[in-house]
Amino acid sequence: MKHSILALLIALALIAASCGDDSNGTSGEAEVESAPLEDDSTDEDSPSKDSPSEDSPSPVDDGPEDVVLTDTFRGVTADTITLGYTSINFELLNESFGLDLAFQNFGPQADAIVAYYNENGGVLGRQIELIHEKYLPVGPTSADEVCLKLTEDATIFAVLAGFSGPGALDVNSCFTELHDTILVGPAPRSDQAGGLWVSADMSLNRRNSAVARLMADAGVLDGLGEMMVIGSSIDEQPLVDGMAEALSGVGVGVPITEVITTTGDRPATANDVAVWLERARSSGVSTAVLLGEDEFRNQEFFIQAPEFTFIMGNGDSITDWSSIPPEGLEEGTRLLTNNNGPDVAAFDDPQILTCVAAVEEAQGIEVRATSQLPNGEPNYFSGTVGACRSISLFVQIATAAGPNLTNETWLAALDNVPDLSLPGYKFATIRADKVDARDQLVLVEYDRANLAFVPISDAIDVG
Repeated sequence: MKHSILALLIALALIAASCGDDSNGTSGEAEVESAPLEDDSTDEDSPSKDSPSEDSPSPVDDGPEDVVLTDTFRGVTADTITLGYTSINFELLNESFGLDLAFQNFGPQADAIVAYYNENGGVLGRQIELIHEKYLPVGPTSADEVCLKLTEDATIFAVLAGFSGPGALDVNSCFTELHDTILVGPAPRSDQAGGLWVSADMSLNRRNSAVARLMADAGVLDGLGEMMVIGSSIDEQPLVDGMAEALSGVGVGVPITEVITTTGDRPATANDVAVWLERARSSGVSTAVLLGEDEFRNQEFFIQAPEFTFIMGNGDSITDWSSIPPEGLEEGTRLLTNNNGPDVAAFDDPQILTCVAAVEEAQGIEVRATSQLPNGEPNYFSGTVGACRSISLFVQIATAAGPNLTNETWLAALDNVPDLSLPGYKFATIRADKVDARDQLVLVEYDRANLAFVPISDAIDVG
């Protein structure tokens, strides 16, 4: 049992850190060309530079007056915007549970990136200040305490990063629903989507629909036949139903949909999996779509049905398979999933490179892609990329909100962010009715022999 608990904790910590382990693609920024030098020569038909043409503004028109910044809202003064920044306390997690996770606490990376923004004008002249709070991803208690500290003991405008882990994700609504505080954090569920909660990631319900389309566009559905869709908890029934509907929309039959009701009970889970596989085999189903995170469920499917093809719903949550293959998965078993592509491609992105340079200079360290790190070497990549995205998204929306920064102007700005560009994503959009910004997915196949995810599609826009 102790081993199972520790394995679960490791998986949860990796899930929480995976926001930075999937970077790929380009930022989508247009390259700005230098303006040509002006020609000093004039001719009789050209207006003199000292004589404005009829279309030139009047010499007395000095344009709009300079904006005078004032205190506009809780946490927003004339000079500063104070934000909360939440992150997993990896040092305490390792110490408390005998783990050896290599992730470094994310706070220093966020500070370095904020310092870069402040050096370049902050948000319309206001400097960003961070108040850090760390939590343990082992249930809602620690996260709930952090929420109360930030919203009741401190004076902040918004929170960046939010919570992950069992029960902690629901605590995110403590910010938005209980304390009317903006959250730039993990992707909300569809029933929690709202303008005060935005994300640089992709919500699971939208991802599932996108995965079905991605597989159809990549031409991999031929030969997979009908499918079964299995969720990892009762709460995921809507996701299971949505995935089945999305697969039906691309011509795939889904005769079996189930959810795990025996979380943490390995023998009971094994029995359920055996029953579902018997039904599947008798009806000709040989492909299983596994949504959510349940290690016992995954292992039992891999062990009991090595001849099946497996499709994992959220490939971004799989961060440890590059060093340790999942238990029970044989080399001949085909497994497909989706993510943002190889993490090493992050270093092709100018926005990611800017954040990496800021962190490296501030901390005197080297930021390397997670897949390139020897076992046990400190991982600064996840914290750097996660902070890079959340801070970038906040700055772009807050800038669009204008100098009178309030919750109301923030909400109005969601439909008016010009050319949203998120670090590591080629495709991203945000609107009041679409608060999960990421639109990019890549279909990948797991190469167990080489412990690698091999792209089998280009990055596509699923917005």
